[in-house]
Amino acid sequence: MKFNNYTATAVKAAKAGGEVLLKYFNTCLKVQFKGRIDPVTAADRASQEKIVKLIKAEFPGHTIIGEEDENRKDCGEYCWIIDPLDGTVNFIHGVPFFSVCVSLLEKGKVIAGVVYAPYSKELFVAQRGGGAFLNGKRIRVSPQGKLVRSLVVTGFPYDVHSESGKVMQSLSNVIVKVQGVRRLGSAAMDLCYVAAGRFEAFWEKGLKPWDIAAGSLIVQEGGGRVSEYDGGANYIFGDTLLASNGLIHGRMIGLIK
Repeated sequence: MKFNNYTATAVKAAKAGGEVLLKYFNTCLKVQFKGRIDPVTAADRASQEKIVKLIKAEFPGHTIIGEEDENRKDCGEYCWIIDPLDGTVNFIHGVPFFSVCVSLLEKGKVIAGVVYAPYSKELFVAQRGGGAFLNGKRIRVSPQGKLVRSLVVTGFPYDVHSESGKVMQSLSNVIVKVQGVRRLGSAAMDLCYVAAGRFEAFWEKGLKPWDIAAGSLIVQEGGGRVSEYDGGANYIFGDTLLASNGLIHGRMIGLIK
């Protein structure tokens, strides 16, 4: 598929951010913490700086919101939402499962989404109305409709130490109904794996727009469904997220709600 200039810029920016991350990966990094278990490194900041510079050169009038912005702005008509390093905990421990996320919202709706895993060189791309792609090849969600044959994935919020009850209850409800549960450490990659049919569903509480925006479009363009835990549509700016192949969505809501 031929992508428009917005999507092409998102691809270029995500790859540029990924190149920065690989230079820092498996090096001695100074780690700071934004919360008790929420880390940030020089790699996050350098990647974001590279991405923002590239986007500003192409679209100087657009708003840009990045995870590492100290003073985050409200979205304008065209608003780029970026995560320069999704999976920072994996990254600082030398686990090669992390990604760069770049998305563009037009009047609050995601119109382009890119998630790039630089270590594995997997590039997931979606353009609204144009389908979802992995390294140029079209991808689709899994056709599996049985929970007991479904492999699902989840994540834990950064406040899990103080709010473990509901998280563990949802996990307990799901784990006895499905084939297996995984926890990989990058919400953006989890979403892309749903889009590619590797997982049947993903759920997590406490995610932020930069974790969700790009991957949610990739799931939808891959034929899947994305919602809040109660089925609502405000998942990007809400507090809960469920993504699935669509076939098991209702039953997953019943288990995690």
